[in-house]
Amino acid sequence: MLRFIVVLLALLAVAPARAQAPCPYRLFASGYFSTVHVFDACTGAYLRDLDSGARIRGPQAVKLGPDGLIYVTSEMSQQILRYRNDTLDFVDVFATLPGIDPTGFAIAPNGDVYVAGFRTDQVRRLSAAGVAIDIPVPTGAAGLDGPDNGIAFGPDGNLYIPGYNSSNVIRHDPRTGVNSVAVASRTQGLFNTRGLLAARTGNAMFITGEGSGQLLRLDLSTGAVSVLAAALIGPTGIDYGPDGNLLILEGDTVRKYDPVTGARKETLIPSGSGINFGTYLAVIAKPAPAKTAVIEFYNPGLDHYFVSALPADIAALDSGALKGWARTGLAFNAYLEPAAGTSPVCRFYLPPANGDSHFYSASPVECAEVRAKFPTFVFEAPDVMHVALPDTATGDCPAGTVKVYRLWNGRADSNHRYTADPAVKAAMLAKGYVAEGYGSDATIMCAAA
Repeated sequence: MLRFIVVLLALLAVAPARAQAPCPYRLFASGYFSTVHVFDACTGAYLRDLDSGARIRGPQAVKLGPDGLIYVTSEMSQQILRYRNDTLDFVDVFATLPGIDPTGFAIAPNGDVYVAGFRTDQVRRLSAAGVAIDIPVPTGAAGLDGPDNGIAFGPDGNLYIPGYNSSNVIRHDPRTGVNSVAVASRTQGLFNTRGLLAARTGNAMFITGEGSGQLLRLDLSTGAVSVLAAALIGPTGIDYGPDGNLLILEGDTVRKYDPVTGARKETLIPSGSGINFGTYLAVIAKPAPAKTAVIEFYNPGLDHYFVSALPADIAALDSGALKGWARTGLAFNAYLEPAAGTSPVCRFYLPPANGDSHFYSASPVECAEVRAKFPTFVFEAPDVMHVALPDTATGDCPAGTVKVYRLWNGRADSNHRYTADPAVKAAMLAKGYVAEGYGSDATIMCAAA
């Protein structure tokens, strides 16, 4: 038996715990005289350049398209380029727009792309395939001069266009085709309008004035404009950071600001990061990691169950190196990397005196409690997989997930069975197992559907 335990520990060993879960967001900062630089949106650490300055010439707006690709405005080459969001590899040229000096673009819910032409003082509309449709905002409409890269749809469904030279904001209603002034020139001292961002409150737009060094807020219900922060250093790009603070590109520096009070907080990306003449900033979520199967095994000699999503574990058990283990044919889905809405699953090994078994939990609180209460348990890793947590009061799982149950055998050779099958749960309860979980249904995890 001792030899079996030693082999089991060796084969089922997991990698050392990671010090910190990877950030699920990347920050893209355009340097007009450099390129698009990619940073960790949580820490500000430099990751790489999106592409060389030979292809991205005069980078401006960067956005995630409905096709899952990253769109980048290359003003000097009069193009909009596309890149993969997972590998960041170049894909193709989405559109070439000679003579308009494209700065920014906004993608409508129906897929149409509205492109700001700085030289022509107009906004052109393209199809989702990059084919020209029309010019919904003609030259100089409503006093527009120098439409810039902050062009964006607001929560009210209107298109808002910053006029850099006219120091105003123009509103285009795509339902009626009417163009009007949303923010009059030099309102509250606004000069050289650059970035626009819809507030998450759903009733406002944030505005950066590069020339006036301001962060302003436009109330969409009243039209009132207020100054949230002043004395910024040439603010251009603006977006929400992963922590809910505003991130503003000031020259070659990215700083945090409180979206409610406008208070300046810490610097995320300091000067000297490589950004040369910053123009635009975008925080884009990484693609969701692929789902993987959590495979269940059973050993009739021990009457023990074991589950794992780790390839090394599965290969070790499938190979027959450990006699007596075989797949039950049951599984549920999880992620090996962090995904939106998920929690890391910790794993403990219970030594022979405690059951010669393994224990899993998706609750950081429970993981900490187990470490404190059972010091003899071997804490193997904090994140062997990632799943969603159920509501701790009701046991309900988020949409797009399925319930996973944890059943305990209640014996001296402690062992748990994890299953997403309600019939299996019922059968185990009938055998005397104890359900451990949240709510009346005792749900312990929520697996990816």
